[in-house]
Amino acid sequence: MPKLQYTHASSIGALAAMLAWTPVMAQAVSTNAAQANNADDIIVTATKRNENLVKVPISVSVFTEAAIAERGISRPADFLSSTPNVTFVEDNAGEAYINIRGQTSVRNSDPNVAIVIDGVTLSSVKPFNQDLFGIQQIEVLKGPQSAIYGRNAAAGAIVITTKKPGKEFEGNVVASYGSFNNVHASASISGPLSDNLGFSVAGSIRDSDGPFTNITTGEKVQRFQNSSGRARLVYDAGGPLTLDLKVTAHHSKGGGSAYNAQYYVAVAPAFSINLPTNPTSLDGNFANVPFVSNVAGAFKEDFADITLKADYDLDWVKLTSITSYNRLKQYFGSDSPPYLAVDQGVGTVQQYTYLDKNLSQEIRLTSPSDQRLRWQVGAYYLRFTRNQTSKISSDALGSLPANNNSVDAGTVAFGNPVYRTTSYAPFASLQFDVTEKLHLNLAGRYDTEKRSIKEVAPLPFNTCVTFTGKAVADCRSSRTFKQFEPKASVSYDVDANASVYASYGKGFKSGGFNPIGSRQALIAVLPVGASADSIYVQDGYNKEVSESYEIGAKAKLFDRRLSINVAAFQTKISGAQQFQFQPAAGLQTTVSIDKVDLKGFDMDFNARLPLDINIFGGFGYTDGEIKNFAGNPLNNGNVAPGAFKTTLNLGMSKIFAVNDNLTFVPRVEMNRFGSIWWDVDNAPGTKRKPLTLIKARMSLKSGDKWELSAYGDNLTNKKYFQEIVPLLPFYSVNFRGPTRSYGVEARVNF
Repeated sequence: MPKLQYTHASSIGALAAMLAWTPVMAQAVSTNAAQANNADDIIVTATKRNENLVKVPISVSVFTEAAIAERGISRPADFLSSTPNVTFVEDNAGEAYINIRGQTSVRNSDPNVAIVIDGVTLSSVKPFNQDLFGIQQIEVLKGPQSAIYGRNAAAGAIVITTKKPGKEFEGNVVASYGSFNNVHASASISGPLSDNLGFSVAGSIRDSDGPFTNITTGEKVQRFQNSSGRARLVYDAGGPLTLDLKVTAHHSKGGGSAYNAQYYVAVAPAFSINLPTNPTSLDGNFANVPFVSNVAGAFKEDFADITLKADYDLDWVKLTSITSYNRLKQYFGSDSPPYLAVDQGVGTVQQYTYLDKNLSQEIRLTSPSDQRLRWQVGAYYLRFTRNQTSKISSDALGSLPANNNSVDAGTVAFGNPVYRTTSYAPFASLQFDVTEKLHLNLAGRYDTEKRSIKEVAPLPFNTCVTFTGKAVADCRSSRTFKQFEPKASVSYDVDANASVYASYGKGFKSGGFNPIGSRQALIAVLPVGASADSIYVQDGYNKEVSESYEIGAKAKLFDRRLSINVAAFQTKISGAQQFQFQPAAGLQTTVSIDKVDLKGFDMDFNARLPLDINIFGGFGYTDGEIKNFAGNPLNNGNVAPGAFKTTLNLGMSKIFAVNDNLTFVPRVEMNRFGSIWWDVDNAPGTKRKPLTLIKARMSLKSGDKWELSAYGDNLTNKKYFQEIVPLLPFYSVNFRGPTRSYGVEARVNF
């Protein structure tokens, strides 16, 4: 496949021109630095300090509380889909995968993007893909953040800050109703309980049928119900000690993993119900596919989290302690591929359960921010356990077995791996003002991650016993992964409203385990005469390490009416982790690609024009190539999977004054996603072509008191697959994206 090298070269040239042009334009059109109005400055916490967005040497997309309300953001997809060079894939069974700048998060492997909520890094993405409510700000950080946020932050981080209670009572209520019987409501209230103690309580409920119906069973396959709550107490007596206690919980249920199967009719004519007329191959762009499974799916998730943050200010340094414990219990089940309407008695059903427990502790010392030399040192500890079961049963009943996590008479296959992770990491950072305008940032972190697995499935279903000959008690393995993650950047303030920067950083994602006995199982089914050397899957896979270089510029121009951010990057990854299904043995595995190269650029802008017109947008380009895959050299030169070649979003809003109290604000946004490959093999028929989605929102507002809105998503009713999972050359399972939807929403602030 031809590589667009000239495009990347032109992007670097454009950025270099931007770097040279910024000082001239900033001096020519900005207001005097001493008189500049900084009321609309955005403060971010990307470096674990409060800093001006324009001055932070990181590519950051920010969604403030006002922007969240204006855009109607209530789910992660609502803001990630508008962020350049970001891929977000979700299904209705609690799974979510976030890819930034081509660095992938794949099933059965850790994420490459850290999710940080009020200073606590989630150990799994599973609890993230829920309703958002009571949010103060969202920051999407691109590029390696491992030096600051540690494990699984190689591609970036998503930093979410919830609203803290203030000195006055305030709150809001939001309710909406839309297509597919989608009912959503959220509410929050906060204020003082005493002079020293503040509280906030927030909650959300959602109930939706989802856009698709199984034509065999009548099941609403993407139905979803959720109820979430959060309570918070903040103690601040004006002295050195402040305490922040937060308790969060949610309960969700709905349909199972509702995927479509797609077959090449010439190979599997019996399955043609899932294909277009007379197809010549798989077609990743034909998504008008019915759901025909004979088994209704199920999903259930319960999550609870408690966090205590304590700050003690000693004047010369602030001591911060963040302690968090959470527990996630998740179950989902569905028909097994090939998801047919006629396989009762001959097919199978699948069920998966997860019980995750997570305890983390971070302690850090932070110097004051008003010094020329600013520093921070600390240590992080994590203890994470997961007890997982996977059960395949015969489809004897046309429904899911009531017994979902132990062996019974109908069990065909069963696995019960138990995982444990213990992580330690000291870290440090410093920021030094070389001059008033020139700044140096250095950070480093050393991660030690001890991981273990034991397979406790009973005989005769224990793959480890079957293929390695070990006793069940000996079916265990452990490995320790270590990595130093440095980051260095230099930035220059052109003036109060513009800066340029260059940075280097290293990212790290720990290795892990495939099912014990995977390699032996694949060797056992090799064709006669084939060599075991052809099997590149191992029972464990290695760590993933990346090195990234970035240059960028940020500016507020034309009396701060135009905000623009632009950055170019190059990333080299060793041991890039990718999901691969092994059909010969029916195994889901993770493999490591020796070398992947990524390069590209992204930019975003916001322009406040006369007549109360606002234009915003962004563009991202990622060129990813598999440079070396020793396990399968045929893939060398393939496009790296999991990232859009390009992303583009453009939008406009305008404020119309109805009278002194009322305003009418229409808003429209277009998101275009470039082509994407979903697998390492670049299998024919699994490439999705560029996709354009359009959404709009119209709001009638009475100042900050109330707001009535009407909205529409996917207005042109595009039919597309949100994800494609190739399993065989003639067979894939695909997850459909939502069709056109409309709704109305009301918001009251008090």
